[in-house]
Amino acid sequence: MRKRTENNSNGNFFTDEALVAHYNLVKKTITEYTEELTRRCRYKSVVSQVENGTIMDDRSRLIDLYEACYIQNAHLQGTILTLFSQLVGKRYMFAREGEDGKWVRDPKQSKICQGSQFEKIIKGIIEAELYGYTLLEIMPELDPETGLLKEVNNIERRCVLPDQRRVVQHWCQWSPGWDLDDEQYKHNYILINTGGFGVFAATTPNILAQKYTVSNWVNFSHTYGQPIIHGKTEAEDNESRQRLARKIGSAAQNKVLVTGKGDEIDIKAFAASNSEKIYQTLAEFTNKENDSLILGSESMAGATQAYVGSTKAHENIYRARINSYRTRIENVMNEQVVPVLRYWGIISDDVYFKYMNKVEMSDENKIKLYDMLTDKYEIDPEEINKEWGVEVGQQRNFEAGTGGGGLGDWDGDGDNDGHRMSDEEYYKRYGHNRNRINFLSGVH
Repeated sequence: MRKRTENNSNGNFFTDEALVAHYNLVKKTITEYTEELTRRCRYKSVVSQVENGTIMDDRSRLIDLYEACYIQNAHLQGTILTLFSQLVGKRYMFAREGEDGKWVRDPKQSKICQGSQFEKIIKGIIEAELYGYTLLEIMPELDPETGLLKEVNNIERRCVLPDQRRVVQHWCQWSPGWDLDDEQYKHNYILINTGGFGVFAATTPNILAQKYTVSNWVNFSHTYGQPIIHGKTEAEDNESRQRLARKIGSAAQNKVLVTGKGDEIDIKAFAASNSEKIYQTLAEFTNKENDSLILGSESMAGATQAYVGSTKAHENIYRARINSYRTRIENVMNEQVVPVLRYWGIISDDVYFKYMNKVEMSDENKIKLYDMLTDKYEIDPEEINKEWGVEVGQQRNFEAGTGGGGLGDWDGDGDNDGHRMSDEEYYKRYGHNRNRINFLSGVH
């Protein structure tokens, strides 16, 4: 929690001291996970019978499990970064709804929803889907130099009791604490509570099992995965055999091995065993399950599909999942965040947060789309510049009344080629100069 300063002394914030929480992110097991589920069940069973003053919705140990699995799993971090990349950036705006139902962007107020501090709000909403809840602190002022939000903070989850709507200064202690429904806090603090455990409740047991699998895999490779140097000697006495064994053992450092005339040395390497394949399959299964849960498709996190049709189907699922996340963000913004910004006069009363109606697609598909559109419609050069950063001049392949300007409608012998080729190229292709009506007689 933030400390009280000269600029923050109006009593609208929790305390002049930082919140105190306990962190434990190592050596997590499935047993701890099941214990937290049991704790949650007990809370749900008695919540209606418990009065204020009793901590029941303490999820600090559950957050430890979530963060331990997130920090220690590179694949999950990459999946979450892929998700965030589709939700932040210049994809949203503050807009007004016109009479025709279309949303009109407000350039001045849309500038406020850019910058790193506003991105914290969007990430906080998505993290509420992952962790189950998020508590945001919004400072009621703009940066005078940039015109952007000056400060947004994500309050430590271990000190938040989401269903009891309370923040405690020391984890596991009811007092001192602050009620989020108090009038002095409701215009600075926004609790986003999904009412459940969050998506990480499903990914955590998978990752814990994967960690156990990987550790066993490492132990297995240490024991059975290393090649074995096999020595064979004709000597029958034990001393000669031991001497050869010592020479083999020291050969790794000395790089020299002297053997007798009848001795044989060979290296035996083990191929991938069934056990090793099982370990690898379990690890890959976990990654696919987590990708499908968060993104809707493992192929969008880098997996390769068997055929093109499967890839396209996964892309459609992925886009639908991203749209559902954006809808969730819009709802939370307009229901909880926008009223706070209006209260402090940061935005006007008639604007709302909206994502732009822009189809997300690959560069290859964008090129195909623009190729089709410029053939059939006249495109403003400014649109090309905004999408590709390329300055273009007047469009030359658009001629009114030529069947839409498509290649199939172009009469090469007429004057409707839009001057897409030079006069020399035109003459070489058609055998007569441009604009000749009767080229056999040479009459124009």
